[in-house]
Parts: sequence; structure tokens; C-alpha cells
Amino acid sequence: MQNVVANKRMKYPDEVDFMSFFECEPMSLDSDDVPFFYNESTYHYINAKNQSFTVKICPSYGELKFFVKSDSLELSNIQLNSVSTLSILSDRKEEKRLMITSENYIIKITLKPELQIELIEEKDV
Repeated sequence: MQNVVANKRMKYPDEVDFMSFFECEPMSLDSDDVPFFYNESTYHYINAKNQSFTVKICPSYGELKFFVKSDSLELSNIQLNSVSTLSILSDRKEEKRLMITSENYIIKITLKPELQIELIEEKDV
């Protein structure tokens, strides 16, 4: 079960959950002395379909950047500045899924087995 860290800007899983999900340690924009909440952390992940994911998270600003490439083709470029919650829906060997919520939308992203993005607009959230 994942721990969720809450703050005014963004609710998000803790660093260990992110490392498990992306199967790597993040590259931090600032030194390791800067707390995760205030830092920009970048994770890289490649699925079995050779789709390359780069995810940048800055919880203190509610920012998330999500880039996907397959070979040299850009499949996705999502830059969000008002994320309220970032959740891990699934972190299993055969499936990896995230959910991003904001005041007006929900985005569900599947990284494994292959890229799938579902955008749901919320009128009265």
C-alpha cells in the first residue's frame, strides 16, 4: 500500500513508491540536500514496446511533465501546472498505471504494457 504525502499544492506518493514504479532513482534538479517536495525529480522508464518515458515532478509547484518517445517519434508531450493529486493505480510486473487529477480533469496513463492515455474532463469537481 502506498503512502501519500499531502500538502497545499499536490498529493503524491512518497519517493520510495516512485522509485519502485519507475524502477530507477530520480535525477534531481537541485542537490540531494533539497527535500523531494521542493525539488524537481526526473524519472526515466522504458517499457517492453521500447517506448521511452520521461516524467518530471515538482510537488511544491503542482507541476508534472510527461514525455513519451518511440524511436525518434514523439508520442506524447504533456505539461501540467495545476496537478492536485498524482496517484499510482497499478505497479505490477505486467501493468503500470498513473492517475493525475486537477480541478477540471482526470488523466489516466498506462505505461506498461504500452502507452495509453485517457483524459476525462470534470465539470463539477
